[in-house]
Amino acid sequence: MTTRKRRIGEWLVGVLGVNPETFWAVWIELRAAAVRIRGRIDPRWIARRHELMRRRGVLANLGCGPTGREGWVNLDLFDAPGLTMRVDCRHRLPLADGACRGLQVEHYFEHLEIKVERPRFLAECRRVLEENGILRIVVPDARRFMEAYLRPGWEPINRLGGFYVPEELCRAKIEVVTHTFRQDGDHFAGYDADYLRIVLEDAGFRDVAVRAWREGEFPGGCIDIDQHRVYSLYMEARR
Repeated sequence: MTTRKRRIGEWLVGVLGVNPETFWAVWIELRAAAVRIRGRIDPRWIARRHELMRRRGVLANLGCGPTGREGWVNLDLFDAPGLTMRVDCRHRLPLADGACRGLQVEHYFEHLEIKVERPRFLAECRRVLEENGILRIVVPDARRFMEAYLRPGWEPINRLGGFYVPEELCRAKIEVVTHTFRQDGDHFAGYDADYLRIVLEDAGFRDVAVRAWREGEFPGGCIDIDQHRVYSLYMEARR
């Protein structure tokens, strides 16, 4: 369901005649700036951050959206059920050096701009992970989508729809690929296993390996979302 704020934003885009991707990017950046400022001046948020900084042996779900897990530190820019604290995960995480046993990053990594945000985020992941701690990243699998696009008919790419049936909403299969890699400007890159491995190794991670859905060496077991299963790439790496 479209939220009231979203409807107002869409109305403003029409009235102002501005580029909608630019409009929503600015809107998100304003929200992010407000969250970062509040984190510095609101005594309750400051106290919460200090409490999180004292924790050790943490399992953290970064950019978790509405998929926060009980017993985890669940961080996201936008408020959602199960959230531990609102945080702009593209900047400094409210966790101490070496405090985390594992980090789950599911369908958030592709939302990071690749030249500044992505390396800064991975550096923060390395900072907060303990030695041998595991980073588990889940992204749309570019190879799956491209292979499905090249196969005849709609059936192969329909199987990758997850939340929707591509043939019912798109007139051409390339629209599905474009949506997956662009998502109205929210996504900055497509990843296959080779590219994601290079990115993680360049950031200093080791033992980078492709995993299956809810399989791997993640401490306490994997928490991968079922609805992402059919079109996702799962990869783990150690600090």
